[in-house]
This record gives sequence, C-alpha cells and structure tokens, in this order.
Amino acid sequence: MKGAEAFWRKFSTKSKNANVENFELLKKKLRCKFKSVGMLELDTIINNYLNANISIMDQDKVKLMYNLACIDTTNLQKLFYFYGKGNKYNVEILSQFLKNKDEKEIQDTLKLLDDIMKRSCMGIHDVGKRSL
Repeated sequence: MKGAEAFWRKFSTKSKNANVENFELLKKKLRCKFKSVGMLELDTIINNYLNANISIMDQDKVKLMYNLACIDTTNLQKLFYFYGKGNKYNVEILSQFLKNKDEKEIQDTLKLLDDIMKRSCMGIHDVGKRSL
C-alpha cells in the first residue's frame, strides 16, 4: 500500500481543485485497497461517497480521505463498524488509528467519517422510497 500512500501525499499537495482524471485514479487506488482484503461493503460505501462528491471535493477533503486510507484495513473496518453503530462522538477511538495527532484534523476526519456513514444510510433509504 506504499504506492497508494505516496499517491495520496502527492495528490493532497496539489492545487485546491483537482481534475477528474486525478479523482478517477484516487477512486481506483481506494477500491484496490479495500477489495484486496475482501472489504467489498466498505469499498462500496466509500466508492459511492466519492462518486457523489467528486465534483465538490477540495484539497482539504482529499487530505482527510488520505487519513482514512492510511489506517490499516483491519482497523479501518473496525472504525466503520464502530461509527456505524452510533458511537460517532468518541474521538479517542479515531485518534488511536490516525498517524497525525492534530486535534483539528482528527475532528475533521471524524466529520468526514460521519458524512460517509450518513450518505451511505441515505442511499439505502432512497432505494426503499423509490420502490414504494
């Protein structure tokens, strides 16, 4: 995964708004990371989030996605499970997994994680509404 981490570092230092090709590469690298360990549900959640937000994602959000990508896959799965169960206000759990211990960045990553989970749930509810 060192290639993905190097990509994220390089990508997060680029201009404020990146082009579509860079985001497509970003999505492929994320998908490769999650599929390689059999985390298809998490892959789908993150891929759906990236697809929905690709046009509005800026450098700051990319850096936060980098934070999530740097967490090893087992802990990332635990983290999504933990926050998916409604324990989304416990910053200590998230800070254990992040390499950067900057408090503001941890809070922002927590907000991103919460946003990903909310959008994932909204997508599920939207499908149910369409079928009614």
